[in-house]
Order: sequence, then structure tokens, then C-alpha cells
Amino acid sequence: MNPDTLSGGLALVHALIGVAFVAGLVGRWIVLAVGEQARTLPEIRFVLRLSMSFERLVQVGMLLVFVFGVATAIVEHQPFLGPIEGAPVDWLFLSLVLYLSMLPLIPFVLIPRGRVLEEAMRDAELHKEATPALRRAFTDPVVRVAHLYELGAVTMILGLMFAKPI
Repeated sequence: MNPDTLSGGLALVHALIGVAFVAGLVGRWIVLAVGEQARTLPEIRFVLRLSMSFERLVQVGMLLVFVFGVATAIVEHQPFLGPIEGAPVDWLFLSLVLYLSMLPLIPFVLIPRGRVLEEAMRDAELHKEATPALRRAFTDPVVRVAHLYELGAVTMILGLMFAKPI
């Protein structure tokens, strides 16, 4: 296969996955923001189910955008590890650093807080009403900040990718 064709194909797939990933982030953000107004158990249940569709896009997209981005960089012989490879710091390396900075949010914020939400949901289902604990877990400000950081980091990565300032 022609290297240019492979490179272009990988870059296209990377971009399409990136679009889906960003759509998942924005969609989840919007659904959860609207869902914060939910007061009844059926409303909260509906919003959580809807947000999980976007969450799957985020989870799969986050992994695949990385894999295809690295594959594209390798095929194009771009030193995506920057100074680790003896290359200068550039937009690609900064994008990698921003991407990697999001990963600790998963085990340290999103998974533990997700478990709290699941437990609060189970308790609310037992009581057949939206409990105060469920509303607190659903509107957790720490999760909101984590999601805002993800959105900000991805926005900065997109800016670097399009502008390629360095």
C-alpha cells in the first residue's frame, strides 16, 4: 500500500473518531446539564440512560482517537513523543500531554463518583423516589469539574491540531 494512502486513511479515520469523541463529550455535557433540573426518579433514570449513550461514545472514542492518532504519527514519521525522542516540543507533543492529563480523571474521579451515583440510584429505586443522596450524586461538582476539564483539554487539543502553532 502506498504510504501516502495509508497516512491519509489513518488521518481520516482519526479525524472521524475525533468528531464522534467530541460529539460524545458535548452531548454528555448537555444531557447532564439539562438533567440537573430533573426532580423525579423517572426523569433522573431517563437522563442517566441517555447520558450513557454519550458516555460510550466518549469511552470508545477516547481510546480509538489515541490509537489512530499514534498510528498516524508513526506512519508519517512524526516524533509525537517530542523531547523524549530528541525532538522539540511541538503541537503534537503538547496534544499528547493534554490527552494524557485527562487519564487520571478516570480512576480517581469518574469511576469512584460513578459508583456513588450507582449506589444512590439503587437506594432511590428501593425508596421509589429521587432521594437527596441521588440528587447530590447526580449534581456532583467534582464530576462537573472533571467533565469541564475534559472538554477544555479536548478543545485545546483541537486548537493545537488546527493551528499547529509550534
